[in-house]
Amino acid sequence: MALYIGFILLVFLSSIYLAINMNRRRIRLLGLFAPVVFTLCMLKVLESNIRLPESGALEAGILMFLYGFPLIIGSLIFTLIRLCFVYQKKIWKALLIFISYILGPLLVGALAIYVEFVFQIDHFIYVVIFSMILVSYLPPIYLYFFDRDQ
Repeated sequence: MALYIGFILLVFLSSIYLAINMNRRRIRLLGLFAPVVFTLCMLKVLESNIRLPESGALEAGILMFLYGFPLIIGSLIFTLIRLCFVYQKKIWKALLIFISYILGPLLVGALAIYVEFVFQIDHFIYVVIFSMILVSYLPPIYLYFFDRDQ
């Protein structure tokens, strides 16, 4: 348990350090860190479900709890610090972009799981995972194309 808490602290503190260091050096914000980490975690879940369908859900749950969630939370902390630095005068805009990082994949996943539950479509979970991955890249696309004045 102490090792797991140490891993979580290591991820959080390194995310905070990287964000502050990049802010100090005035590196442009692309916003790709959180979606890339989310994509890696979702691909690991997908690989667990394909390789071992019987025990894949248990393995995927354990991996997400031990490995995925700390990395996703750390990348979201990094993104929030970077957004607040870039949009110092418009904090509300930074918070809206940050909320879209969180709510986009969650709402797509909730809607898709509801559709799967209602229509009983087998193997629809793969479509859910890919749609959540695609939606997670919408905030960086917005940051790249519509906010060139960072």
